[in-house]
Amino acid sequence: MYNTYLTQLRALTSDMAKSGKDIEQFYVTYANVRFDVIYDISKIPFELLIGAINHSWACTLELSRGFATYMSNNDFYSLCDILNLKPGKEHFTSFMFLNHIASKAPAKCSKQVVDPSHLSRFRNKEVKTSDEPDKIYFVGWNNHQKDKRKAHNFDKTELFFGKRVADYCRTNNISSRWTNKKYESRNASYPWNMNHEL
Repeated sequence: MYNTYLTQLRALTSDMAKSGKDIEQFYVTYANVRFDVIYDISKIPFELLIGAINHSWACTLELSRGFATYMSNNDFYSLCDILNLKPGKEHFTSFMFLNHIASKAPAKCSKQVVDPSHLSRFRNKEVKTSDEPDKIYFVGWNNHQKDKRKAHNFDKTELFFGKRVADYCRTNNISSRWTNKKYESRNASYPWNMNHEL
């Protein structure tokens, strides 16, 4: 398996670091299939999460030094199936696909918080049982400085909001709140930008 160097992500990475944003999300279309792309620079190595919308295909790629990454054969051949493309140097390669994804990445990150629902298909299996993995919809923040209880679920917060948000919650005794009912969900926010709820 050969590495692909996604240096097109350098500008976005730099802007995210400067803006203090760990996770960014954008959409890319390839061969008439739309992909939800998540870029997480709080992970070491960085992670690029790519999921086909309305298809059961998703992959997580690690980006090491120089933005080097590769796609497994299993992920690549199943991607060929959903795109109806024939694999091969003259037809379609993972290099072509990944470079297309990276070339469509924004140069600057948005100010909008990435909704955790974009990450659930990639990260929900990593949520500990004690952090209620069935609750995938974000509800808000609970400031335990008011009720004197000990905050919890920092690992789940980090998976869906990034390390910077989780560290803020650890320092300020704040828990993220979740539900398994979509209609109860609220817009994603950062804990420092709102009145904490009990």
